[in-house]
Amino acid sequence: MNLLSNKIEQRIRAGIPWWIGLLLLVMLFVLPNIMAAKLSKIWLQFPGLDKPTHFFAFLAVFLVVYGVLQGLMRPASRRGRLGLAVCLSLGISLADEVQQAVLGIGRTAEYGDLVADAAGIFVGLTGVTTGQLGVKRAVSVIALLLMPVAAVTVKTYHDLEHYNRGMMYEREHDYQRARAEYQLALDSGFQSAQLYNAIAWLDVEFLAGDPVNIEAYAARAFAMDPDNPDILDTYGWVLVQAGRPREGLALLEGAKSMKPTMYCIDLHLGVAYMKAGDRTRAADFLKRQVERNSEDRWGRAARVAFDQLEQSRG
Repeated sequence: MNLLSNKIEQRIRAGIPWWIGLLLLVMLFVLPNIMAAKLSKIWLQFPGLDKPTHFFAFLAVFLVVYGVLQGLMRPASRRGRLGLAVCLSLGISLADEVQQAVLGIGRTAEYGDLVADAAGIFVGLTGVTTGQLGVKRAVSVIALLLMPVAAVTVKTYHDLEHYNRGMMYEREHDYQRARAEYQLALDSGFQSAQLYNAIAWLDVEFLAGDPVNIEAYAARAFAMDPDNPDILDTYGWVLVQAGRPREGLALLEGAKSMKPTMYCIDLHLGVAYMKAGDRTRAADFLKRQVERNSEDRWGRAARVAFDQLEQSRG
C-alpha cells in the first residue's frame, strides 16, 4: 500500500499539464453521452455495474485534478491543493449528474452515482496521503469508503434486476415475459414512474388488458412524473381505450407538444379525435401517422382507422 502510494505521489508530484485535465473533463462529459446507447445495453445486462465504474472514474478524476493543481502550484500549500482538488472533483461529479438529468440523452441521474463518485474521490485523497496517515489507517479508511459503494451496487442490482430483464424481453418483443418481469420488479418493492408506465403500455398496447384496470398503473406513473411525454401518451391512450377520449386528448396533446416526433402519437390523437367526433382532425393525424411509417404497427393501425373513418362518411 505504501509503495503504491509513493508511486502515485511521485507520478503527480511533478504535476500534470492542464490540457490533460481539460481532456479528461471532455472525455468524462462527452464520451458517455455519445456512447449512451451502447452503455445502456451493458447496464441493462449488469445492473449495478455502473456504480464501480463511477467509483474508478472519479478516483482518476481526483488524481488528475490534484496533479494539475500540483503542476500549477496553486494553492501554495499542499493541504490547500488537496482540499481544492476534493472540492473541484465533487463539483465535477455533481455537474455530471445534473447534465444527465437535464439533457435527456438516455442516461439517468442517480444518488447512488454521487455516492460512488464521492467514495472514489476520497479513496484518491487517502491514497496520496498514506504517508501521513500510515498504511494501517489508510487501509481502514479505504475499506470504510468501499462499503457505501458496495451498498449502492447491491441496491441497484436488487432494484433493477427484474425491471432491466423486462426491458430486454420487451426489446425482443416477448411481451408476456416482459410483463412477468415487470410484475416481479413491482413485487420486490421497486417503484418508479417508468416501471408503472411500462406495465400500462404493455397491457394496453400489446396484451389487450382491460383499460379500466390498466388506468391505475398509468395514473400512478403520471402522478410520479407528470412532465414525461411518454407517460402522458400512455395515460392518454389508456383513457381513450377506456371510453374517455376527451380526457385522453388533453394528455395526448400535451405529449405531442413536448415530443412531436413520438412514433405513435399521431395514431393516438387520430383515434382519440375520431372517438370524440372530430372527423377532420382525426383524418389529419391518421394521415400523418401513415406518412411517418406506413409499414410499422402504428402506421398499419392508422391506415385501418382512416379507412373506417372514410367508410363511415360514405
